[in-house]
Amino acid sequence: MKIAGVVLAGGQSLRMGKDKATLTLEQHTLLSRAVTLLQNAGVNDCFVSGDYEGFNCISDQYSSLGPIAGLDACATQLSTHYDAMLIIPVDMPLLAVEDCQHILQQFTSLEIQGVYYQDVTFPMLLTLNDNLTGYLSDAVTSSYKKHRSLYRLLKQLKVKGICKNERDAFRFENTNTPEQWQHCLSTYAMMQSKD
Repeated sequence: MKIAGVVLAGGQSLRMGKDKATLTLEQHTLLSRAVTLLQNAGVNDCFVSGDYEGFNCISDQYSSLGPIAGLDACATQLSTHYDAMLIIPVDMPLLAVEDCQHILQQFTSLEIQGVYYQDVTFPMLLTLNDNLTGYLSDAVTSSYKKHRSLYRLLKQLKVKGICKNERDAFRFENTNTPEQWQHCLSTYAMMQSKD
């Protein structure tokens, strides 16, 4: 089974006021940390949904449609060479290798459409098949905004939901605003002091 890693980094970062992918934690950008995380989880080939020099990037074909457009572009480009995509967002900086590895372990067969963490959506692993590419193609061309919902995709395609351990919930927090970023930095500092 050949799995591609995908980092969703094509957003406009309006709430943050600056590109989230370029924020740094221990001298590494969130984008480079996310790619390294996927590689450390065992995914060799990693791609970035966005436009960043020095990375294997896949640009959206439809602008301003959110993560569904990134998934559509990546699925279209990767489906001929890979069986599935392991997807993480760039703005989940405390995510751990074991969180991605757990998703990979739960994905035991291409007979299922994929696996995701309930309540938080990402990380998400989706099978690259006609069901997915057809759904995404319809979603990005639909005039209904609700058709571009990730939750709708997961429900319609019957992607398998798994639970995260509640004590690890902090690792799945998104960093979308300056306040959330400061909270992330504080949490990270506390984590380091316990090691």
